[in-house]
Order: sequence, then structure tokens, then C-alpha cells
Amino acid sequence: MVLTLGSDCHALQHQIKNCHIFLNSYKWLTDSFVLDFFSENHWAKLPSSWAHTLDLLSLEEMGKSILSPDGLCSTSKLVLPLSLLAFKAAAKSLALERTAITSLEQIISYLSELGFKNATQQSGVWVNPSSECKPTGALGSLTQVFHRQVKPKKQHELYRMGQCCATISEVTKCKTVVDVGAGVGHLSRFLSYGYGLDLLCLECVETFGSAAVKLDGKLEEACVKLGIANITTPKHITLTLNPNTSNLVELLNSHGFSQISACGLVGLHTCGDLGPTLIRNFAVDPGIKFILAIGCCYMKMSLDRTSPVRGYPMSNFVLNQLKPSFVSYEALEVACHALESYSDRLSDFESNKLKVHCYRATLETLLLQLEPPLKRAGLRGVKNAHLMPFEEYARKAVDKMDVVLDEGDLSSQYIQSCLEQWQRVVIFYSLRLMVAPVIETIVQLDRLLYLAEQGWCGCLLPLFDCRLSPRNFALLCVKPESNHC
Repeated sequence: MVLTLGSDCHALQHQIKNCHIFLNSYKWLTDSFVLDFFSENHWAKLPSSWAHTLDLLSLEEMGKSILSPDGLCSTSKLVLPLSLLAFKAAAKSLALERTAITSLEQIISYLSELGFKNATQQSGVWVNPSSECKPTGALGSLTQVFHRQVKPKKQHELYRMGQCCATISEVTKCKTVVDVGAGVGHLSRFLSYGYGLDLLCLECVETFGSAAVKLDGKLEEACVKLGIANITTPKHITLTLNPNTSNLVELLNSHGFSQISACGLVGLHTCGDLGPTLIRNFAVDPGIKFILAIGCCYMKMSLDRTSPVRGYPMSNFVLNQLKPSFVSYEALEVACHALESYSDRLSDFESNKLKVHCYRATLETLLLQLEPPLKRAGLRGVKNAHLMPFEEYARKAVDKMDVVLDEGDLSSQYIQSCLEQWQRVVIFYSLRLMVAPVIETIVQLDRLLYLAEQGWCGCLLPLFDCRLSPRNFALLCVKPESNHC
């Protein structure tokens, strides 16, 4: 089942509680930054049976036998510890299914359950979850225009989210859509020019809004050349949505958009607290008819439990019943990493590129020795670090910092012993990634439960191919035409 409905509060509470128990049991893992691998001796934290067995695994076996969600590697002759197998099984069973949906049928079914009788008239199928949903008609004529300055990952996201939003707008008869955190307007252009929706784009960075207007103009020039008339132009506004905002429609009216009485909300990868802010607005503002939002950057959420506008937890159940919470910056940061693609990298010829994890952890020990205030400092990214000696990497990484790295320190016996453990660093990183989907699951279910506590029945569905777009869970909630669900 790839669609999780939020109509049963008790079922959601039970699932969240199980995730909470599991994550609290492995807090030593979720809260361990890989760059602290040597300085905090992370390998010693592993159960001895795990450490012994993992030392015998190749990185390819690690990717296929443990990290991959698909199962065990048939070529491995090692017998994994029962506790490690249980850890893998628990992480997989607790996490939401991440395989992308292949059609709109589940969304249509959800809308039908809410009482929208015209939902069954809609249709749409994606044969390949990673393929583009090729548009037709006027939208098809503009395909090449939509692709300008848009990478394949973004194209995938636009087609899928665009068709979902257009279907929901059609069923709910809500043609006005507010794109919050619109950036340079790729999604908004797709929805307005492609589907004829009335788009209002909110963006807090003024330069993004200006760039969006220029791109709108180029697309309109293409429409003229193609003979496409009656186009709908997005409207742009520079506005920071405060977490304390409780009536978005009223706020928009105060900024000159008095014609808006009802709208839908969309947010493609809403960063940090922006996602919770949109959800709260939807819950309390009668003018917002639906929300379709995909979150990211969970580590940027506010975690102050005394604040009414905290990013996590949102639900009263998690806030009042589940203490202490597993949540930390480190745990939420790892939840934003890509499990599936990393598993692939372990299983192909890219594994040597992962030496950079060990390089960074080794350099951390030197920085702590020479300049303790530089603990976990953001260093310069070094391209192709795995192709150069550690000494060269280290000097490039601290190139713009007031740090002098002595040749003797860089080539000491201790440093060499650290570098020889690079596969251990990768394996430890892989173990952390195994719990990442469970952390994301509890964040998403908490949001779904919050809506249920407010009387709204939402759902979660994996909208994107997780290998193309790892943050792929869409939170969808539509207000029925009468009464709460």
C-alpha cells in the first residue's frame, strides 16, 4: 500500500509510537555525525558482532546485503548477526513505502472517498515511474520551452506534481493555486501556461521573483510563435510567510489580491518550517481548499516544544505523549540523504569516490587538535578528492581558513591508520542511512496526524522516483465539499 490515509488517528499514533521506540533505541547511531568517526570513536559503538561481520564485508556486499531495501545478496557467504538482520527488517517495516506511484488512481480514489463524484472521470497513467509524463495539446507544444534551464530531475518533478495538482484543481473546481516558495517559477509556469490555472507565486527572495518574470516573458514569446492564445500568466509577489500567519487568503487580500476567495496550496520541496507553516494555514483557513506539499531540509525545522509554531512535532499526540523525543539536528539531517542512490554507488564502480567521507573525518581530528573552535566547521568542497593524496585534499579543504597544516601531522602514523579505515567509515555511514527513511516517516506521519487532529483527512504518497528525487513524499489534503471526514 503506497498511499497512507490520515483518517484513523489511533492507527497513526500506533505507527508513530513504534517508530519512536525504534529510533530511541538507535539514538547512538542517528546522532553520530560521520565526520566525528575518529574523534568520537564511532566504530566502538557498534555491537561487537556487527563490527566483526561488517569488517569482513566488501562495500558491494554492504550495498546489496544490508543497505539495499531489495533484500540480501545471494553471493555473500557470510552469516549476518541476527541482531543486525532484525535491525534491517525493523527499519524496512517501519518506513513508509518509497516506490513511486505509477498512476493517478490512488489520488482519484482518495478524492472519491471525500465525496467528489466527478473524481472518477479523471485518469492518468505513468508507465515508468521515472519517465516523463508526456503532455499533450498546447502543453505538448511547449515541452521544449518548459525544459529550458530545467534539469531532468526537475522535469520529472514538474510533470508529476503538475498533473496531480491539475487533477485536484479540476475535481475540486478550485482553479486558483498559490505556489509558496516558488523560486524562479518552473512549477508555476507549468501549471499556468500548461493547464490554464490561475497561479500566484510567493517567494521571499526578490531576485528569484525577477528571474521568474523574465522566464515568463520568454515562454509567452514562444506561445506567440506557436500561435497559442488565451494563455494565463502567473502573478508574482515577494513575501515572507511568517510561521505565525494563520489566514493566508486574508494576507493575500491585503497585498492587493482581493479577488481571491478560495485557493489551493502547492509547495515543491518546502524547506524547514515552511512546510509546517503551509499545513497550519490549510488547517485553519477556510479559504484554502487543498494542499499538495513536499518537504525537505528537515534539520532546519524549529524543535522548541514550547513554541506553538514549531516545525516538529506538530501533532498533540507526539508533543504530549512521546517524551523524550529521538529528534535532533543530526537525525533530521540524515533523513535528507539518499538511501537508494547511495546503495547503488556501493554496488558499482563509484565506491572509491566515497573515500571523501574518511578524508573529512580524518581532517576533523587534525582540526580539533590544532584549532578546537573549528569543530564541525564548514570546509571548502574539493572536486575529485578521491583521486588525490590526503595531504593535497586537506590543504585544499582549508585553503581559505587561517589554518597551517604541518607536513609531519598530515603524514603521521595515526593519520595513516585512519586513512586505512575508509571502508569502515563508509559502512558506518551506510548504517545511518538505513534509519533515514524511518526518521522521515515519523516526521511525515506527525504532519498527517496533526491534520487528523484538526478534523481533516489527508494522505501521503510517494510521488517521485526516489532515485531521481529522494524527498518524494507528497502530503495531500483536500477539504470535502461539506463536513469534515
